[in-house]
Amino acid sequence: MLPEWPLLIPFLALTAGLCTSDAFGILLPFAPVAASLCCLVLSCFIRSRLALASCTFVFFFACGLHALVPYNTPEPSSVAIREHASRSPVVVEGVISDRPVATATAGSFVMRTERVFRDGLSLPASGNLMVRIVSGETELMRGDRVRLSTAITIPHRLGLPGEFDYPRFLAFHEIAAVGRVATPEEIVLIRGAEEDSLLRRIDQASRRLGDFIRSSVTDSSVSSILTALLTGDQRRIPQPLADAYTRAGVNHILSISGFHIGIIVLFMVQVFLWLATRWEIPPLYCNLRRAVLLLTLPAMVAYLLLTGSAPATARAVVMLAVFALALHVERESDPLNALLIAAMLLVTAHPPSVFDISFQLSFLALWGIVLALPPVMARLDGIKPGWLRALIQFVAASCAACGATAVPVLFTFHQASLNGIVSNFLIVPLLGYGAVLGGFCALPLVPVCAPAADLLLWLAGKLVLLSNSLVLMFAKLPLLHFYGITRLDMVLFLACMSVMSFLHSVRVRLVACSSLIFMAVTGHMLAPSPYDGRLHVTMLSVGQGEALLIRFPDGGTMLMDGGGYLRDDGPDFGERALVPALFKLGVTRIDRMVMSHSHPDHIGGLAAVVGTMPVGEFWEAVRGGAGAQYERLREILASRQVPLRRLAAGNEVTLPGHVSIQVLSPPASLPSYTLQEPDDRDLNEDSLVLRLRYRAVSILLTGDAGFAAEEGMLRSNADLAATVLKVGHHGSRFSTSERFLNRVAPGLALISAGRNNTFGLPAPRTTELLRKRGIPTYRTDRDGTIELVSDGAGWQVATPYRPD
Repeated sequence: MLPEWPLLIPFLALTAGLCTSDAFGILLPFAPVAASLCCLVLSCFIRSRLALASCTFVFFFACGLHALVPYNTPEPSSVAIREHASRSPVVVEGVISDRPVATATAGSFVMRTERVFRDGLSLPASGNLMVRIVSGETELMRGDRVRLSTAITIPHRLGLPGEFDYPRFLAFHEIAAVGRVATPEEIVLIRGAEEDSLLRRIDQASRRLGDFIRSSVTDSSVSSILTALLTGDQRRIPQPLADAYTRAGVNHILSISGFHIGIIVLFMVQVFLWLATRWEIPPLYCNLRRAVLLLTLPAMVAYLLLTGSAPATARAVVMLAVFALALHVERESDPLNALLIAAMLLVTAHPPSVFDISFQLSFLALWGIVLALPPVMARLDGIKPGWLRALIQFVAASCAACGATAVPVLFTFHQASLNGIVSNFLIVPLLGYGAVLGGFCALPLVPVCAPAADLLLWLAGKLVLLSNSLVLMFAKLPLLHFYGITRLDMVLFLACMSVMSFLHSVRVRLVACSSLIFMAVTGHMLAPSPYDGRLHVTMLSVGQGEALLIRFPDGGTMLMDGGGYLRDDGPDFGERALVPALFKLGVTRIDRMVMSHSHPDHIGGLAAVVGTMPVGEFWEAVRGGAGAQYERLREILASRQVPLRRLAAGNEVTLPGHVSIQVLSPPASLPSYTLQEPDDRDLNEDSLVLRLRYRAVSILLTGDAGFAAEEGMLRSNADLAATVLKVGHHGSRFSTSERFLNRVAPGLALISAGRNNTFGLPAPRTTELLRKRGIPTYRTDRDGTIELVSDGAGWQVATPYRPD
């Protein structure tokens, strides 16, 4: 049997080193790694298992601390593409270095830059540039030389709780900067197949197979699923259908992983055995079962390359290769050891893969199956092999996979689908045993016998069509939501899995797991409540937009605006950024949702919030809003039966806990600066302006109100004095007049603006005006998310999520 502990110690040490390096920014130089290697070599001559284990752990831990150095501290270069980052576009030339990827409406590719043309000069360049295509699908391939015009940008973190660390993601994929083009037509192909390679030819084969599948199966919802199952290309799956697979808990079936590889290998082994036993000579010279398993290895590697070498696929291929080789050399193969070897090889080949969520879930699911299935099947010795035993085995494997991934899924996405336990009974046989096998048999027939391939794909398509119908039905079932999973819970969960895997005493397992569960429960019971009887105002750093979360002393919540992109044709900002931030802050309900006005950078995330969590009521200005996003938001509010409240100057809302909200603008009747037509009026000047008062502390929330709206408030003689001023219109030079600032007389100013935004906000005029009056100013572009806490007498400001 392969030994467990020598495999476990290096993997744990390497993973611990990588996590420590990533979490605390510790990047170890090579010299300590070399020293630890010398100690490991010397320990081999000492007859002490403890010394060997200790030196092994130290060496691999040091390797983990050193492994991220090339990704986080790339070699400095005067010709690096990063040096050309600016708002002005430049012409970039280079070679596409990887397989382009695409969604249903957009795409991207990575190019190895070689030249930059600017100001009439041709300058050398180096480094990888990710190019996003806003709309349309490109026909470019790996190895093509291209030229395009784009502004080079270096992404940065917003400073938002729960934010996806995009700069870290790019660094781990060795991408130095990002560019953007509107359509594929803006990309000039200089020379196709400038760099011909085996991988390019495999990409071409994969594309041809995908095109054949789509031409054979005309229903796009069916062909997109079938293409994903057979070639790993998920780009054409309609987003509603992809969401349905996720909600039904069977989205794992769309990614080519160990299940697909296992089914295909099992089928190939059975075919090879049947062919070999038709002839008497092969059994005389070799062990057929071992030999045919080895014969599947080239096919597995070829399929891995054909489908894009995803981590889950690579893990499955490595594991099956380890199993086949161990069986061939007559060594007993332990599945947990095979899993550890696969993990070790993949992490060693690409250290950042340990932070890939698909990589993590893939290993955890298989770990759970390996851990739970043997004891379950050991208790079924009395059941004869047949459909009942296979059904129990299938149920146990499905429950084990769901259980092993539930905590990580809740930690990452704050929701999990238990529907998968039920839906897997139907979907896995339809797609896994039916569509995958039928389609896989069709692929080699495409170049030699297209009619036979068409027939097999037609049969597979019918199974996919049935599967889609069932998935849409299961997707209507409720999801499990939980928002309190912490990093400590994750550590305790992994510790519990390790205890169950590597401690052999049942009594010790029981005591250790009970202690870990007790620690997790106690931690949640003793966790401080987010409601501490004070007023919390959180200005979320949402880029060139605005969103404020207000938590009242009685525990009620109010969200004023939801951020968004400047154009309403981008991805869903709420789903990608705002909702995760609210979950991270422990918000599970919005009692009052307020829209200052309907510009995309203020309401872009509100629809996702309404669709994700309960909303008590919706506030907007008396004349409402305009635009496609506004209409969509109103439809969702109506479908959720959220009460609508329209406010105008003079309205006042009194809340429990000595809190009141006074509406200062817009007036109920149209002022002279506002046009009559709703689609033509200045929505900024129609912003809802609120004055929130909590005991002796007051906060003026101005939306995007400009000089005209400010003049109207000054003429109304309303009480504008405020302790804190949320500066209007992101600090624009057309807002925050001197007269208005004198009347408000704030002791603190908050500005929401995007870092390096194209408008140059906040304007120097506004910041200088605040500086001359000695008003402390916090800005989301510099400070990230800003948290203000007040007890009604004073206030405290914190910036716990400052961007790098």
